[in-house]
Amino acid sequence: MKHNKSILKKTTVVDFKQDAAFFVDRGTRFLNRYDYEKALRSFRRAIELEPTNAECYCHLASALAETGQFEASNDVLYEVIEKWDTSMYEVYYYMANNYANLEDYQMAEEMAIRYLQEDSKGIYRADAEELLDYIYFELDMPPRHFLPGEKEDVYSKHERARRSLEEGRFLEALDILKEIVETDPSFLPAWNNLSLAYYYVGDFQKAMSTIEQTLEKEQGNLHALCNLAVLLSHHNRTSELIVLMDMLKKVVPFHPENTYKLATTMGVLGQHDEAYAHYQRMLKSGRPHEACTYHYAAISAYLSGRKDQALRWWQKAKQMDPEAGVADQYIQMVKNEREGETIKPIPYQYNPPQKEVSWEKASFSGVEDFKNDPMIRASLLWALQHGRDEVKFAVLQTLSLIGDDEAETAVRQFYHSTDNQQLQKLALLALADMGAAMPDNAQKSAASSIAHQQGAESVEEAIRLFMIQDGRAAAGNWCLQFWQEHQEFAKSQVQVRKTFAWVAALEYVYGTVTGEKQSQASLAQKYGVSVSTVAKCVKVLLMLDFK
Repeated sequence: MKHNKSILKKTTVVDFKQDAAFFVDRGTRFLNRYDYEKALRSFRRAIELEPTNAECYCHLASALAETGQFEASNDVLYEVIEKWDTSMYEVYYYMANNYANLEDYQMAEEMAIRYLQEDSKGIYRADAEELLDYIYFELDMPPRHFLPGEKEDVYSKHERARRSLEEGRFLEALDILKEIVETDPSFLPAWNNLSLAYYYVGDFQKAMSTIEQTLEKEQGNLHALCNLAVLLSHHNRTSELIVLMDMLKKVVPFHPENTYKLATTMGVLGQHDEAYAHYQRMLKSGRPHEACTYHYAAISAYLSGRKDQALRWWQKAKQMDPEAGVADQYIQMVKNEREGETIKPIPYQYNPPQKEVSWEKASFSGVEDFKNDPMIRASLLWALQHGRDEVKFAVLQTLSLIGDDEAETAVRQFYHSTDNQQLQKLALLALADMGAAMPDNAQKSAASSIAHQQGAESVEEAIRLFMIQDGRAAAGNWCLQFWQEHQEFAKSQVQVRKTFAWVAALEYVYGTVTGEKQSQASLAQKYGVSVSTVAKCVKVLLMLDFK
């Protein structure tokens, strides 16, 4: 009996301790013994037991960093600060250390400064300042000045701008970057990205001016020199480009980010041997790389005649990103060439080879396939600036199909910048198709003008004005009821912001349900909107149960 009580007591104690704290303590002991696999398993078990406990996530991030998985560690830390505890400012210091270990000193600097801004008297203050001293030594740059406690700092804005560039929201990036360089003219990364943003939207004059201003601030800025080389190539300024290329060929960057920038620039300019040398040096460094880096390196190897090495790097890219399917197609391309097939030129882009995308003849479903491709968005904006009139017409049509905020901004800016009245009309049609508001100086439909004069700023007000006050109370009340249901339960699948498009769609559905059907075209004309916009709204409303 005594023995059974002992067993029961022991079992009870073990069960009681197996909470998150138990596994955190267990993981810490494994970590101190360098048993990383068991430590990671214990910390993940702690998170399973307390999925909102930020401390558990930090322990996991620490263990990941100990094993050299710095990017994975930062992924966990971003989740902590963005989702579980926005006041845990020490997370920024942890991320700064991870970025420093990845030799991404720019991001390490941003995170260290962010930590000092958020918690100027924190326990890691001295460590963060020491890390910044190291970073400035490695980058050979003077310390930056910042205001302690400043919440919306230049680094956060720059990160938002960089993400916008990567995702093809170039006009959004332009606005953020212009604000940054006005606030902190010494922040050169913003100047470099600003020149890229101008280039992507086709404003080459401002791109060149921005590069020149950057080089005035730092004569040897490698990113600016690379951007300048691409721009000189675009303008066929051959003599200046040759001089600059000769200089760039002698540069051997220390920082991985600079090496990547120079390698990519050399590849884009057709200097594939130089690009290959830089990519090879990067990949031999031992630090982790993404699949796209191996892909770009493979392109440089292939185009410089090193096709066996290209295949090896594409195999590595396939191993790292098997779902993308990009490497598979390039590997097949090499096999096809060996069988006698002629291969088209390969651009330095991470997408399938010879991808045929005709935005001039795109259907809406076709646009969906590439609407998030930054390079295609850049080509659209470039063509809107520099293309022939018939090309601009096709671009306006395509942007109207894309229909997001970035597309609307591009069309609206084009409307104000062009003197061609026919293209202005096409721009207005594109805005109407998106369901966007007309420019202030554009001619508005009679219905829209009357509604604005009488203060119909919402769907509800427009329904009361055009139906209930017009003697059609039953139709108006029906539309009000189901508009409220739409607002509460339906999730719109299209971005339509025009009040009267929704009113027209509601009246169309009401007519369908009651047997008083009207055509979408007649209702579009009545409310001064496009038929395609009404159709989009009808499609969303039909998701509701109108019985």
